[in-house]
Order: sequence, then structure tokens, then C-alpha cells
Amino acid sequence: MAVNKRENERRKRKEEKNKKRNKTLWVLIIIAVAVIVIMKVSEVDFSGLLVGVKNQTDISEKVSDEAFPYKLDSGDKTILSVMGSKLSILNDLSYSVINSSSAQELIKDNHSYANPVIRVSGGYSVIIDQGSNVYRLDSSSENIYENSVDGKILCADVSDTGVIALATVSGIQKSTVTAYSKSLNQKMSYEVSGGYITSLAIDDRGRNVAFTVLSSDNAKIKSTIYTMSVNDPQPKSEFTYTNSSVLDLHFVSNNVYVVGTDFVSVISSLTKEVKVYEQGSINTVSYYFNPADNLVIAFNDYTGAASSKIAYIQQNGKIKTQLDVNAEVKDITASGTEMTILTSSEVISYKISTGKETSRAAVDDSYTDIQQVSSKVFGKHLSYLELIND
Repeated sequence: MAVNKRENERRKRKEEKNKKRNKTLWVLIIIAVAVIVIMKVSEVDFSGLLVGVKNQTDISEKVSDEAFPYKLDSGDKTILSVMGSKLSILNDLSYSVINSSSAQELIKDNHSYANPVIRVSGGYSVIIDQGSNVYRLDSSSENIYENSVDGKILCADVSDTGVIALATVSGIQKSTVTAYSKSLNQKMSYEVSGGYITSLAIDDRGRNVAFTVLSSDNAKIKSTIYTMSVNDPQPKSEFTYTNSSVLDLHFVSNNVYVVGTDFVSVISSLTKEVKVYEQGSINTVSYYFNPADNLVIAFNDYTGAASSKIAYIQQNGKIKTQLDVNAEVKDITASGTEMTILTSSEVISYKISTGKETSRAAVDDSYTDIQQVSSKVFGKHLSYLELIND
């Protein structure tokens, strides 16, 4: 019995010793594995991992940037316009509206207009088939309607509320101005005799219109501008310019910018003219109305001059900013804070309030048009729309 008892105790001590040794062994194994892992981790180039993360970010940004250049349709006479933060693209084959960040197509339509002309205000555009009788109203994301009228359409404009003003031919040497609400209710109709309407504007609220009637007097070109409310039976005022053509009319509040081939004026409160540049004092090269509806213009002393001037003109007719450019300007655009010009070799941006240069990018002479959306400047380059200042 004593022998068995000693044997059992010896066996028990041996088992406990083995358990302790095994436990110690597992601890050592765990520690060894941990050391190996630490050593392996210490060999990892964490900067490489961070580079990998950065590269992924770069790739993401690159994918976003790769939205541009955007391939334009092969049609001719491409017209670029800004609709809020979006870009509209019209040519003789199609009409598109794209997101200015992603180039996502919000509208993509093939049209059958022989001579499409577009006007944009806020989030709306009106496209006419000039010389035909059809037109369409679009928002920045969809076509609202397409309609036809009796006479041939000369020109049109659209308000921020979707009210459309149309000028049509109505008989020999007569034109009619008609305004329609977004639901196609007629708001006004006024007939003009003695000439054809060549430019037309409606204010942001759709309450006032201005239009230019082109005629001749003693073999001289005469441009007469009429201003009126859509609720009035007759115009409020008229202004006549002899031997000068009116290129465009544009409302800012109750005032109207008048951009001529060789002059600029502002018609204040529809009744009083403020002359900014007198007739014959400039040669208009390019002009643009920024998101606040204020005018920026590029002009020179004569056609083909090697240098130009650009100016920012306030709605009261005061010249806020004017500066000289030692190049011929091909196009001009603007945001709320900058005005940007295209020359044969550069795209240059200036602070709109002071004329201080803010950026400059090299381009070649094949760039033809530019548009600015906030701080982004886009350019038409052959068959592509490119983001220039990225």
C-alpha cells in the first residue's frame, strides 16, 4: 500500500510538472509568434501603405477629372451656355445639358432645327428654329414643352420663371412680340410696323420686355429700341440709333443693357438712357452677362487691332473696372467674382471688381469659346469641351 501511494504521488508530481512545462512552452510559442509578427510588421513600409491610400484618392479625383474633356457631337455652330451650375451645349444636330463637375448628361436630345438659336436665364432655356415657327422650353434637367406659332420666329428670350417672349413675322414689314407663361398662357401681344425685330429681352420676373426694330431711313440703318411692360398696351419709351446696329439687349432688374456694334448704353427704369460708350467710340469684340446679370465686354479701337480693352459695367451705367490687354480677345466670360478672356495663346482671369489678375493658362489658337462656372473655366477645343484651369 505504501508503495502504491508513493507511486501515485510521484505520477501526480510528474503530470503537474509536464502540465507546467507544456504551459510554459505554449507561453514561449505565443511570445515567439508575437515577436515574429512584430518583426514582420516592422518590416512593412507604412509610408508605402499611405502612398497606396493617397494613390487611391488620386485615382478617385482623377476619375472625377476624367469627365473632361467631354466629347462634343459632330454638329457645327456649337453654342455653350451656363445654366446655374450646369453647362448647355447646342449645335445644329443636338442639344445637351451636362453637370459641370461630372459631365453627366442631364439632357441629350437630337433636334431637327435647321437654324437653332438659344437664350438662357437661370434654370431655363428657350431654343428657336430661327426662320421657322417652332421653339422649345427646357429646364436644366428636362424638356418642358415644344410648341409652334403662326409666323416665322425672329428671336426670343426667357425669364428666370420660364416666361418666354417671342418675336415673329406678321405680314409685310411687321413684327409681333408675344409672351407666354410656362403653362403657355398668353401674357401679351404687341404688333410693330415699319421693320423687323432683331433682338429681344424679357426681365427675370417676366414682367417687362425690350426689343429692337431694325429699319432704314434715307438709306441709313436705324435701330429703334422699345421698352414696355407686358401689361401695357403701348411701349413706355423708345430710343433710336442711326448707323449703329444693336447686338443684344439684357435686363438687370428694371434696367436694360444695350450692347451695340460700336456703343454701350443702359436704359434705366425703362425710360432713361445712360450712355456708357458713345456711338462710334468702340468696336465691340465680345461680351457676356455674368450670373448677377451684369455686363463684361471686350472691345478695341478698330477691327483687327492687336490690343484690346475689357470692362465691367454696373447696372447704373458706371464703369467699375476697365483694363488694357496686350492681345486681341477672342472670347470673354465671367462668374460673380471673375472675368476671363481667351486670346490666341492664353486664358487669363481677372478679379471683376479690381481688374487684378488671378490666373493664367497657356492654350493654342484652336480654342474658340470659353465659359466660366464659378472658379472653373471650360474651353471648346476642336471637338472637345475641356476644363482649362484644373
